[in-house]
Amino acid sequence: MKKRKSQYSTRDYTKKVYWSGDKKDLRKSFPKWTMIAWALIDLTLGVGLIWLAISWAESTWAYYLLFIGGLLSFRMCYVHLSYLWGGKIWGPSNG
Repeated sequence: MKKRKSQYSTRDYTKKVYWSGDKKDLRKSFPKWTMIAWALIDLTLGVGLIWLAISWAESTWAYYLLFIGGLLSFRMCYVHLSYLWGGKIWGPSNG
């Protein structure tokens, strides 16, 4: 179901900081510092999981599980940072 332009958020984030998310639109639901904080958490978690996989994992399945978890965490870091430049994942779908 496509949303019309009028259904998206009409909040002006340049004039006021909102502490609650906007249910109509994810593009400007969060302050930018929140996304930077989440990206740093994801980055730390990704580095920690990959370090754990390399140094501690004794079995093959644990190594792959930790390594894939680290890569997924890096992907989430990218997703959270893409909010800063208005990545398509945060905006309306064109399809």
